[in-house]
Amino acid sequence: MQAGHGKHTGMETEAGLELASVGRALRLFTRALRLHCPHCGRGPVLDHLITLRVKCGTCGLRLQRGEHDAFTGSMFVLFTLVGLVNYAFLAITLLVTDVVPWDLLEYGLPTLTLALVVVGFPFSKLLWLAFDLMLRPVTAAELTWHQAAEVEFEVDLLGSRRESIDRLAMPHVAGDARTETARKDTAR
Repeated sequence: MQAGHGKHTGMETEAGLELASVGRALRLFTRALRLHCPHCGRGPVLDHLITLRVKCGTCGLRLQRGEHDAFTGSMFVLFTLVGLVNYAFLAITLLVTDVVPWDLLEYGLPTLTLALVVVGFPFSKLLWLAFDLMLRPVTAAELTWHQAAEVEFEVDLLGSRRESIDRLAMPHVAGDARTETARKDTAR
């Protein structure tokens, strides 16, 4: 299904691609950097210090928006930001010192990298959401879909397996054709 056509189902959105104004883009990214919902500008969006909620506490928008590229995109943002900060740290260190501080670089850069990955995780998720909202604004129908959902995604990837496991665990449940066949076979 192409973006902008058809009914909103599962992991696709109705909004087509559009280029946001500079003001709107700055507003979305500023909200994300402040750890607020890029859509409404409020929140809460954090469960704990580095853990994001499933939905915005105010507008109900799922922070992963149900798209297949949300995790990959946010990791791209995270690794890009961590790399840029590391290069800046390295450049400043080499510019201000006469002798290369190998111990600082050997132990400091990996420590900085790990700290930035952990601390930067919620920022990267919200920055990716801001980028996604900049290109594909939320429609009223999509926002209703986000608000109505009890879980993070409408599509339960293990749904069919859970159903099969439930049928195996409770073979007496009526209405299952396989259960009825199994009962007849056992009775013979």
